[in-house]
Order: sequence, then structure tokens, then C-alpha cells
Amino acid sequence: MIKFDKKAMQKFNQIPDDIKSKILSNVYCLNCKDTVNIINFTATVDKDDLLLRGKCERCSGDVARLIEV
Repeated sequence: MIKFDKKAMQKFNQIPDDIKSKILSNVYCLNCKDTVNIINFTATVDKDDLLLRGKCERCSGDVARLIEV
């Protein structure tokens, strides 16, 4: 399940679709020690940056991605 708060949705929608795809498939997982896809994530705004927190598609471990907007 993907959840966005209102401010996060606005920031996420400013990102071009091709860049969104690259961001969502380029998240580092500490368990896998590799870049992976993020799934089941929530998006919030932290200090004017977009923060995605979710699960690794491979191992289901916790992953996060900070996007400076």
C-alpha cells in the first residue's frame, strides 16, 4: 500500500514520471547490499524534502529514500 500526505503528494507530482520510476527503482537496501525497488511506501515531507519509507522488494527489509526537491 502506498500512502502520501497532502504536501508529499504535491512534491511527488512535481517530479517527471521517468525520474519517479528511476527513484523508486534505485533505493539502497542494507540487507541486500544493493539497489532495489521500494514497495509499500509512505511519503512525507521532512524539512522541505520528500521522504519515502517502505520495504525492499527482494527481502522485505526496511528501506528509505530522501529526495531533495
